Amino acid sequence: MATTVTAATLTVNITESITLNGVTYDKTTAKSIASVANYHSRVVQLKASTTHTVIGLAADPSSGKFDSDDFKYMRITNLDDANAIQLNLTDPSDATVAIEIGAGNSFTLFDTSIDGNASGAAITTTPHTIESVVLVTPASEVDVEIVVATV
Repeated sequence: MATTVTAATLTVNITESITLNGVTYDKTTAKSIASVANYHSRVVQLKASTTHTVIGLAADPSSGKFDSDDFKYMRITNLDDANAIQLNLTDPSDATVAIEIGAGNSFTLFDTSIDGNASGAAITTTPHTIESVVLVTPASEVDVEIVVATV
């Protein structure tokens, strides 16, 4: 089957703007990602006090997983106005990086490589590829926006 999808460039802008003592400081950082052919965006309501696997990645993807070799961008936005959520990035050995996303905040990722060191020493190993993105919710339901772009 031949595709009818025409790949395009995704542009992600991060803009900061503040005026202090009458002086305005503006900064925009732009990241362009060429050849994006798959853009997945959804808003989901996550049940309270639950662990939710929201993204799966694999080198040979199957049902519901994204191709880790084609991954280019992910954004998770906590749409709740009061509660934080916990984002866990897990590799195939179940090593996990945990990040709190506060109410109204977002987390972006442009790569699938992660690693860590519990001792606080420098990381000297080859990074691992993220296998799953898991969200842990507080004692109330939380809405989140999930965006994934792949080539």
